[in-house]
Amino acid sequence: MKIIISIFIVLVLCGGVVAQITTDESIRISILTCAPGDQLYSIYGHNAIRITDRQAGTDKVYNYGTFDFNTPGFAIKFMRGKLPYILSVADYYDFLSEYEYFKRSVTEQELFLDPLQKQKIVQYLNENIRPENRAYKYDFFMDNCATRLRDIIDKNVSGFKWDTGKSSGKTFRDIIKEYQQGLPWTDFGIDLIIGSPADRKTTLSEEAFIPDYLSAAIEQARYQDPRQTSLQFRKTDILKFKMPKESNLFFLTPLFIFGILLMFEINIFFRVLRGQYDRWIPKYDTFWMVVIAMSSVLMLFMWWGTDHIPTRNNWNVLWANPLFLVWFFCRESMFKIKKALFLLLAFCLVISFVNAIPVIQFLPQYFNPVIMIISVILLLKTYRLSFITIDNANQQIAP
Repeated sequence: MKIIISIFIVLVLCGGVVAQITTDESIRISILTCAPGDQLYSIYGHNAIRITDRQAGTDKVYNYGTFDFNTPGFAIKFMRGKLPYILSVADYYDFLSEYEYFKRSVTEQELFLDPLQKQKIVQYLNENIRPENRAYKYDFFMDNCATRLRDIIDKNVSGFKWDTGKSSGKTFRDIIKEYQQGLPWTDFGIDLIIGSPADRKTTLSEEAFIPDYLSAAIEQARYQDPRQTSLQFRKTDILKFKMPKESNLFFLTPLFIFGILLMFEINIFFRVLRGQYDRWIPKYDTFWMVVIAMSSVLMLFMWWGTDHIPTRNNWNVLWANPLFLVWFFCRESMFKIKKALFLLLAFCLVISFVNAIPVIQFLPQYFNPVIMIISVILLLKTYRLSFITIDNANQQIAP
């Protein structure tokens, strides 16, 4: 009798599971890929996951790209890479209305999943959305709105294979530069802040930190069955807008601006060489040293004082060298020390100049070509201040 009761209980439980799995046929799971926006935080696009349950009458979007502005110490935590990002859930049409307002295209890729796989993903998200689980430590390259969805697929969908042969072989920096075109100052600034980790070649899994690349990987993934069924069931353009045309005025780019500053520095160099030493020149030199010192402090802080992986091992400190400040404030009586520092700084500047030549990069980090111009400016300035004596120049100070 006990055996019969046990069998009956098992059958009832199994029946409940079967019934639950059967109801999951009404569930559709898809990946939403949103086009880049015109704000810095949105230039790389966005991913979210949509769960449509026709039986329950719900249509939800789970979004790993949100954070709370009311977090205590928000600015400091954001700067130091310690700001927790949060999984949020919103109504699909509320989510879509934001992208429609900003005229950003949205593409939907419905995944080809069996009922059990759908159930596992829903359970995974429901567990993640709990208050104690919804926050995570964001990392631009390794843990963001796109990689979280990649990991959800990896953990809950079995029997398929990413097409690793379609990996682009690009570095992290190569990939983000595709989205920084037409934004020369943003491109320049990011090249200064991120270090050598950005110059490592990505695998297919790693390049999925960019939403468009995750979308392409999903489209190419196949189940390992005789039919080689695609992981993507169907792809639909939900919102379609034309990308705005890039309008970039060359005379407002870093290359042009620093080119002008180089011409200005050459003019100062020969004026001082001829004994013409205007009163504003020391203030101009001091301004440059302050900017270089601040750049150096920022780079070192982003390297050592934050949890951001991309900003580590930043070779830009060769030219934005903290020793510039020591050299600049060396007294004339410390000529030997100043000369030794000049030689060291000049060596660093020459290395930086050569590494910034696009076809001759030899350091493990890409340097923006503007660094060539900055290196020459600093080389001229340090030579002038180290070897063209101020005392001689001061004899003919311009009124």
